[in-house]
Amino acid sequence: MPIKNLLTKPIETMLAQAAAAELYAAHLYQHIGNQMQFQGWFGAQKFFLAESSSERGHYQRLVDFANQRGSWLPVPAVPAIDETVGSLGDALQVAYDTEVQLGQDYEAWHEECRCPTTRQFLLSYLEEQRTSVGEISDLISRLERCGTDKGAMLTFDQELGA
Repeated sequence: MPIKNLLTKPIETMLAQAAAAELYAAHLYQHIGNQMQFQGWFGAQKFFLAESSSERGHYQRLVDFANQRGSWLPVPAVPAIDETVGSLGDALQVAYDTEVQLGQDYEAWHEECRCPTTRQFLLSYLEEQRTSVGEISDLISRLERCGTDKGAMLTFDQELGA
């Protein structure tokens, strides 16, 4: 007996878009982590590599959900990222902007989705985005309090990697 696909084409498309966004974020955070290492921000490197891993986990949860509903998601092509992140503050700002955008995307996908099961599943992503935006916003505020104090910035970096 063949497995029945319980997802409509629009929901499959939305899940594929979400999966692509999560893999892009994973790719972006790996890129930023590599630059933080090069700049000597080893705590930030560890932080961004952990964020990259987390985003790949978000991708896999989307894939697993589609599979549980009788479908599958393709692995999308991820565009190359070659922009230089000039500072630790710039890196956190890029992360903040990325998480805000992902949150807005999930809000739109949740709003457009008519399937109760998928809507319920998307709620966990909305919660994660709300938390991520808040956490990164707090980190930006803490970094701003360091000002130009190199010792404070190094302490912040160490705490970021803890």
